[in-house]
Order: sequence, then structure tokens, then C-alpha cells
Amino acid sequence: MKNGFIVVDEYIDRAISGKTDNRPSFQQLIKDSEKGHFDAVIMYTLDRFARNRYDSAIYKAKLKKNGVKVYYAKQPMPDTPEGIILESVLEGYAEYYSENLARSIKRGLKENALHGIAMGSPCLGYKIGADRQYEIEPVGAKTVQTIFTMYSEGKSATQIVNWLNEQGCKTSRGNAFNKNSLKTILRNDKYIGVYRFDDVILEDAVPPIIDRKLFEKVQAMLQHNYSVRARTKSKEDYLLTTKLFCGHCGKPMVGESGTSHTGRMYYYYKCTGRKRGGKCPKAVEKKDWIEEIVVRFTVEKVLTDESIDRIATKAMEIVEKDLQDTSVLVGLQKMLKECNKRIKNLLSAVEQGLVTPATKDRLEELEQERRDIEGQIAREEMKKPLLTKERIVYWLTSFKSGDIHDIEYQRRVIDTLVNSVFVYDDGDKGRKIVLTFNISGNNTITIKSSDIECLTPAGGRRTGASWGR
Repeated sequence: MKNGFIVVDEYIDRAISGKTDNRPSFQQLIKDSEKGHFDAVIMYTLDRFARNRYDSAIYKAKLKKNGVKVYYAKQPMPDTPEGIILESVLEGYAEYYSENLARSIKRGLKENALHGIAMGSPCLGYKIGADRQYEIEPVGAKTVQTIFTMYSEGKSATQIVNWLNEQGCKTSRGNAFNKNSLKTILRNDKYIGVYRFDDVILEDAVPPIIDRKLFEKVQAMLQHNYSVRARTKSKEDYLLTTKLFCGHCGKPMVGESGTSHTGRMYYYYKCTGRKRGGKCPKAVEKKDWIEEIVVRFTVEKVLTDESIDRIATKAMEIVEKDLQDTSVLVGLQKMLKECNKRIKNLLSAVEQGLVTPATKDRLEELEQERRDIEGQIAREEMKKPLLTKERIVYWLTSFKSGDIHDIEYQRRVIDTLVNSVFVYDDGDKGRKIVLTFNISGNNTITIKSSDIECLTPAGGRRTGASWGR
């Protein structure tokens, strides 16, 4: 008790600006005043109450209505008309100071942005260097590259998140991955070198982690999956979703279904340029027909002995290059060293008796972090060339003997080998299909109607398909 006051409660909002009234403890103070919980409120200074004159007037009126008087420990206000004027002046100054400070800070941040200076916590895959510029952090960068690659290959968000968490990968905040954190990464153009702050946009101001072509492919897939949701519209599995495009307008073709007057269900792909009321003239394509055409020609044209050997050679080059890259291992070892240092410091504090209720929890978190990092290091160190060229050749050759009518076989062929399919209505000539494959070199074939007509029901002879554009 001091100056006749008895303190009955404290209302503290730490690290929250007085510029807003969205402060939990402040709002609780107003509610408690309605219950007659206290007769007065003591603030340290006037600007602790509010830095907005409107909020200040409203909430002081509420307190006054509830019979509560406001005092300021460092700015005593005389209970006179002059005191009211003085309080109003100080409130105006507090608001001005707050707004002016915000403008000054924003100017400073914008100036930093124009020079590409890193601000705030870096996103996954980056760290802030001594010159306050973004630098690539190899462990996180490898995770980011894996995320983009898996998504571009058609893996679902759930599959990617589950895989990342099974591998012990963490977000930039050290948390497990979820769909939201995954989406944030996939949409972040900082990974192709773009620096953004407010209205400042700088190209090539950040060291890129992702190739621009891969990034743009992922953005197109995200947009497509978001707007169309073709996979969830039917129980039927549309194998060419995200890979089939209209040759006339370039828009994706998506899975649709319909019922005839006899009650029979029909499944087909439809151009989104026509689907949404557009003027694209592209006719629909029967699902089973187009999928079988794509699989048959892929098996025939890609899975030749020459192509299989070339694919296997390129694959081994990637494997060997990955094995030579030790940046991830070095980064993990550095993270382990830093983690061990934090654990040592915490144990030292415990030995000196500097213990808080959160000490045990923090120590357990660090121990778990150390185990995760050690697991990643073990996996990285145990990497061996388990794949050989012979094994890759054997695996690809096994595709030749699959059942063309088996949906799982079709899925394997399309997911593994097909990059994109463009379908054109070629007037009286029928259709033209352009297939692009996931192989280097001459990776495109054009299929004409005459080629398609040569198909037999059992998958017999096919002629006339031409390589290249």
C-alpha cells in the first residue's frame, strides 16, 4: 500500500504496441472495471494507455462510466480544466510520436530493402551473413530443393509433408512441416532470387536456390490444383491431371464426368478455357482413349534400348554429382556443434543454480534436436551409390512388359516418363497430339491422326509418329 492505494491486480501486455487496442490484458482491464473490481488504474506514462486519441477517449469514457479514475506514475495530471487540456496535448503528442516513429522506421527499412539488406528472420534455406546479406544455408536449401522437385513430380502435399517429417526435416522456425508451411515455401519467389519488401522488388538480389523454370512449373501446378481441384471432383482417377493441355489456348484440360439419358457415366477431359465460358473451340477428349494413346506411344518411343541406356547414363551422372556434394553434411555438422554448445551452456547454468521452470523443457527440446540432427548426419554419411546403371536399365526395361490396360501400370508410365501432353483438333484431319517426355535430348514426338488410326485394340503396329517439333 502506498499513497493510500492497494494494488489488487496487474494487467500486462508485453511486447504489444500501445498503438492498438487489441491487447488481451488491456481488454480484460476494461471488463474488470465493469464488475467494480477496482476504483483506479495506475499507468506508468500516458502513452501506455493508448497512442490513438480516439481509443484513448473511448476507453477513458468507459472507465469513467464505471467509476474508475486513471493515474499516471510518471506524469501526474492535476484534476483541473488545465489538467484535461494538458492530458489532451500529451495524448496528441504521443500519437504524433508513434506515427512519426513508424514512418521513420519504414523509411529506414525501405532504404535497407533498396540495398538488399536482410531483415527479419530468414526463410528456410537462407542465413544472414556478416554483411547483412542473404546467404544460402545448405541443409535448409537441400530441403527446399527436395520440396520443389517432389511437388513438380506430382507428389501431393500430404505425401511431401509426411516424407519431410519422417526424415526429421524442420521448418525455419525449427518446427515440423504442415501443409501451410509447405505452401508458403512453394509460393516464395525469394528462392529464385527475388527480394521483396513493401513496394520494393529487386531481381537477382538473393542467391537463388531454385531454377526459375522449375519454380514457374510449380506455380502453374499450384494455380491449376487450386482453381480446378480436378482430383476431388470424381472418384475416377484422371491420370493426365496437371499434364494434359489444350493445344489451341494452352490452358490445362481437366477431368469431368457426365451421365447420358440412359444413365451411363462418361469420363472425359475438358479444356478450362472452354469450361469457364471461354471461346476455346477445343472438343472434349475421352479419358480412357487419351490415356491409353499416351501410354502406348510413350512405351514405344521412349523405352527403346537406346533411350533406356541414355536415361540410365544421365541418372547416374546425377547420383554421382549428389554424392560428391558434401555441403549438406558440413552444414549438419555445424548445426550439431551449435546445438551441443547450447546444451553445454544450459547445463552450466543448471550447475550454477540458475534454473527456471522452463529449463527442463528447453533441455529436452535441445536433446531431441540433437538426436534429429545426428540421425540426418548418419543418413548423409551412409549414402552409397545403391543405384547402378545396370539396376536403372533393368527397372526401365521392366516397363516394357506391363499390361497396357492396368491402371497402376498406366500411372507408373505417365508419372515417370511423361512431362506434358498437348492435344489439337486438326480440322478434317482429326487430332494432333504433341508428347514431351522426362528425358534429355530429343524428347518430343508429334502424333497425327493417321498414326492413331493404326492402333489395334491389342496394341498392335503403329507408324508415322515423328520425333521433334
